[in-house]
Amino acid sequence: MRICFIIAVVITLSAGLAFGTELYIPQIKTTAGQTVEIPIMIDHIDNLAGIKLKLKYDPNILEFMEGTKTKHTSPLMHVVNDKNPGVLIIVMAGAKGIKGKEIALFLLKFKTHKDLKSQISTKLSITELQLMGDDLKDIKCTVKVNEVVISPSAHP
Repeated sequence: MRICFIIAVVITLSAGLAFGTELYIPQIKTTAGQTVEIPIMIDHIDNLAGIKLKLKYDPNILEFMEGTKTKHTSPLMHVVNDKNPGVLIIVMAGAKGIKGKEIALFLLKFKTHKDLKSQISTKLSITELQLMGDDLKDIKCTVKVNEVVISPSAHP
């Protein structure tokens, strides 16, 4: 009986991992004082019509400049609330859903702090996330955020 339960749990977890959607931020490497573009990616999606994302970053290391849609999300309307340094709220919506694999949903442009003496790593953190299909149902999604590695400038 216990073995059947364990097998059922393993199969359920494996299926969830194999078929789940993942929103992620890839590892980015840049140099101090440079402008860097950080994509918000999704591994696969079928009918994404709405996104609400709250993201936090260290304003002492990164200065937010702008956020833009990509060719995949061009049919969606978007708003970026950047009123509080260190916090971004991004909302995107459209009447018809978009689909694709390994696509950038949004591009965030930051200026990196120029006075770094040594290499540092920082992470954006996604504190709230809601994805919705054009059927108005929530889309379940996992999140993975990698580091932004900033090397000191070669020219003092």
